[in-house]
Amino acid sequence: MKWRKVLAGLASVVTAALVVQTVTAGPALADKDGSSTSLSLQSGTAFAGALDRDVMTVGVSAGNPTGSFGVVGGGKSLCFGFISGVATCTMTARALATGTYTLRANYDGNEDTFPSTSGPVTLTVLLQPSTTSMQISDPFGSTVSGDPRLVFGQEQGYSFNAVAQGTVEGTPGGSMTITDTTSSGTSTLCSGMLNSLGELASCSLGASTLPVGTNEITATYFSDGVYAGSATSRTVTVVPVQSTTTTLTLSSPSVPFASEQTEVLTARVTNAGGGTPTGTVTISTGSTPICGFTLSGGTGHCSPSASLLRPGSYPLTATYNGDVTDTPSSDTSQTLVVAKEPTTTVLTESADVIAFGSEDAELFTVEVVPAVSGTPTGNVTVKNGRVAVCTIVLAAGNGCFLKPTQLKVGDYQITATYNGDSTFAASTSPAQPLTVVEALKRKNADR
Repeated sequence: MKWRKVLAGLASVVTAALVVQTVTAGPALADKDGSSTSLSLQSGTAFAGALDRDVMTVGVSAGNPTGSFGVVGGGKSLCFGFISGVATCTMTARALATGTYTLRANYDGNEDTFPSTSGPVTLTVLLQPSTTSMQISDPFGSTVSGDPRLVFGQEQGYSFNAVAQGTVEGTPGGSMTITDTTSSGTSTLCSGMLNSLGELASCSLGASTLPVGTNEITATYFSDGVYAGSATSRTVTVVPVQSTTTTLTLSSPSVPFASEQTEVLTARVTNAGGGTPTGTVTISTGSTPICGFTLSGGTGHCSPSASLLRPGSYPLTATYNGDVTDTPSSDTSQTLVVAKEPTTTVLTESADVIAFGSEDAELFTVEVVPAVSGTPTGNVTVKNGRVAVCTIVLAAGNGCFLKPTQLKVGDYQITATYNGDSTFAASTSPAQPLTVVEALKRKNADR
């Protein structure tokens, strides 16, 4: 027992010696200066994904304020560095999730200065705002401006392209959905994850994807924990293909040949839905087009070209050729009569007094003048009242003579009647007086 007590005493002496050596190996604690550490933030609010923009300033007040420091919060080391009085540091972009955190700066001290810790500083991390935009493209890849009108059953090839963007920095990730909202409810057109550019792959429509009526197309970006969600909408109106009625009217049921341009053919097209059809109308007779026009306000008019149709009766067809929302239709209720071109016949006598028996000296000439243009053909009958006295063939270019003793002594009213041809209408000249006297009287008159 006595031996054990001796050994225990020796151990106590050795331990005491070691403690003294450890303490005296460095500067005496009484020789170190105290320190005070401060922490300030550029802003008490920061955005997730952009924390590297928030500058934290650490200041150490001490005799020899050098050494390392670090900023902690949320159970994490947020940034660190070396200090000589004042220093700054920034967090990494995604160091903290959204929320409110208490931050402190820890100064590690140095051989001359004791460590110290700043007071608490509050930092609120918010979701970074985002914006969502959407573009509509037609089947040819061109951007559709405004709110488009599509035809039910013909939507295929149209597509929606949506993209989400951060308003501070960076490109959002996560998912996006494009939906269609109508009076009947909401349905999903497509959804998926955003690519590296923040885009949702093209969302294409098929035939009859959208119902008839007003469709509110909405692209919704869902938050990925860094960027706040956002949405945008476009309105697409889908209309049914509608039946139409075409009505043709004529300014006159008849028009003279060579004056067809004065005839006005008017067509009006209406549809069952009360809209205004667009497109073109063609007016024809049989397989021959007469004229055509483009609708304006659902109506339009045109006139045939001069001399397009020979004189006769022509059943007309006005054909509306349709557009993307309106079906073709036609009207066959009208008939246009092209009358022969009017003429004027002028009679000239070589003399207005002739002797009986010498009537063959009387020469009648005529001129047939068309109302518009052209050259009448056929023949002209010279008449005494209703009795024909001679005939002139226009193509021969000469007149005609009476026969001797053809007319008795007396006074006569002579007219010339153009008998018309396939193009030119008949006409009769004003009456010309002609007197047949006895031969003797004629000689006395000549004296």
